[in-house]
Amino acid sequence: METTQKPKEIIGHLMVLSTIVIYSFNTNFMKILMPEWIGPHGLVLIRCTVMAFGFWIISLFIPANKQQAKPKRKDILMMMLGGLLGIGGNLLLYINGLNITGPVDAFVIRTVQPIIVIALAVLILHADFNRYKAIGIILGLAGTLYVSITPHTGVVKDSFTGDVLIFVASVFNALYLILIKPYTQKFNSIIVMRWMSLAAFILVLPFGLHQALFTSEAPVHIWLELGFVLILATMIAYFLNLKALLYISPFVESVYIYLLPITGAIVSISLGLQKFSWHDPIALVLIIAGFALINKKKKVKVVINKS
Repeated sequence: METTQKPKEIIGHLMVLSTIVIYSFNTNFMKILMPEWIGPHGLVLIRCTVMAFGFWIISLFIPANKQQAKPKRKDILMMMLGGLLGIGGNLLLYINGLNITGPVDAFVIRTVQPIIVIALAVLILHADFNRYKAIGIILGLAGTLYVSITPHTGVVKDSFTGDVLIFVASVFNALYLILIKPYTQKFNSIIVMRWMSLAAFILVLPFGLHQALFTSEAPVHIWLELGFVLILATMIAYFLNLKALLYISPFVESVYIYLLPITGAIVSISLGLQKFSWHDPIALVLIIAGFALINKKKKVKVVINKS
């Protein structure tokens, strides 16, 4: 049993690692695209449109599986709620936040997500809560606040508002991970993505209709960056994240986000989008310390009866 489980877990880990590499470039490419070539709402709409059409077309070619149950109305509604939180709401908040803050800030704030997952598990699922978790959550939030209020350099307008939007997007994404896990095990991942992407498209349509794509002639590299965002980050990365939940838990998947500030910052600094600042690693240390405290296990006292 363990030998068959191990390879499946490795597949899950490789899927999430692939998404980390994709997201490291994706956030920076979106920063280049906005707002000169496309507005944030327009970018969200085009991403959700591509995702919805893409997964609905792919789902038409999936052979029927008699062993797999068909989604009932309640299942479809819950999957659509997952799409509203994890795709539509998450992208609206994240991309609007990224438009007015630095990409490195976005990477660092995203690392608070595993702490949010645990905090929500305590609130919603009534998971075990102790003083270590309380201190850990406070440290994680302190790290997020620290990176938001410190001075910024680079392509940054209103870093605090942008950072708050990215933090709320992380809350939406954490809720989505907890909510959607049972449905990834019950139904085909393409079917889950089909209903989630439809809900996301309906949500973002009113926001993005008024924002045109490319008001002036764009160079080749802009088209290539947009193609990367739409195909690799929107279709492939979202699918890999969802598929990985078949093999690993939402908590384990969210832990990989700690790699993003390193890989993402390397890309950001290389592209000249944000200069290196010691504030970001300090904030990251606070968040990781909080995460470590949350996962600190209580020492169990063993009482030996000598009688």
